[in-house]
Amino acid sequence: MPSPQQTQIDLSNIPLFAGIEDLAVTADLQEWLHFYRDGEAICIKGAPADCMIVILHGEVAILSEDSFLVSRRAPDVLGEQGYLNSGSCRTADAVARGTVKVLRIPHAEVIRLLDVSPRFTQNLLKIVSAKLAEATSERGFRYRNENRLMAAFSSHLAPDITSRLLAQGDDYGRPRLINGVVLFADVRGFTETSLGLPPMELAQQLGDYLDEMVSILHAHHAFVDKFIGDAVMGVWGFPFESPRQMSEAFACAKRMVARAGTKTIGGKPVRIGVGLSAGSIFCGNVGNDLKRQFTVLGPTVNLAARCESACKELSASIVIAEDAHAQLSPTEAAELTAHSGVSLKGIGDVCLYTIRNEDPQ
Repeated sequence: MPSPQQTQIDLSNIPLFAGIEDLAVTADLQEWLHFYRDGEAICIKGAPADCMIVILHGEVAILSEDSFLVSRRAPDVLGEQGYLNSGSCRTADAVARGTVKVLRIPHAEVIRLLDVSPRFTQNLLKIVSAKLAEATSERGFRYRNENRLMAAFSSHLAPDITSRLLAQGDDYGRPRLINGVVLFADVRGFTETSLGLPPMELAQQLGDYLDEMVSILHAHHAFVDKFIGDAVMGVWGFPFESPRQMSEAFACAKRMVARAGTKTIGGKPVRIGVGLSAGSIFCGNVGNDLKRQFTVLGPTVNLAARCESACKELSASIVIAEDAHAQLSPTEAAELTAHSGVSLKGIGDVCLYTIRNEDPQ
């Protein structure tokens, strides 16, 4: 790395000083020259704006609370807001990426140049204007992404999880494999009940029931994948996996059963069957530009559906697959009764678990 004494500084190549003839400064420019290694802080959020920083070489990452905002490179200027907003402090951290060389112009010198050089003031305003235009463009880009994300996920996720998605700004429709939990819940005898109701009344009563179920799923941090007629499907592990996701799913299933029992459709109490399974799940957007849909796929999904179908055979409201049962705490597992050799269509003989003392449905 060259020493300051070996480095020549040509201010004419720096846009902040462009067009200023016979520029005079009140100190040796070498005194303003500073070098930073990779990862070193050039300025810190909240510190006084005691100088204006001109990047002469390298790249600087601008961070706020450890979140990356933007990169700045030579010959960009940092810290100009401290002189347009008198007495302000640094609004973000600036950290060197690789070797960085900067010119730190002292506060007093910046104020003097603003007083004596209209061209310096004009150059500074151009720099600020360019940053404002960049910020406006970036904000528009983020708003467009947020609108797309909100349209895609707001009806599927609890508001707090949607906020986390927006903060991270990732492409959450991209295909991936997760270790998750799948829940299927279906209304018992719904087809027979629905035949005796006018369409509008059926839609209203079913909608009221589904609203209740979605609220419970959201309260337990599930992704509500879809409705299939009167059935509802929830997933844990997307978009964020959690060590408590199986416990959340189990508690959610019990609460759904209890809440459903307080609802009626066609004057009859709602009875539901819930199936739970856990394991590897594909999730992401499938289809093309003509029709694209976010979904989850795989044996874990199929097994949850088969567990829900087994509720009637096992006279249970909740049926849990063996892999899901293995992820429960001992206290939670103690609530369940094992059923060995249960035959599931397309899967074979398996061991399933139900909550004890269930009333037959």
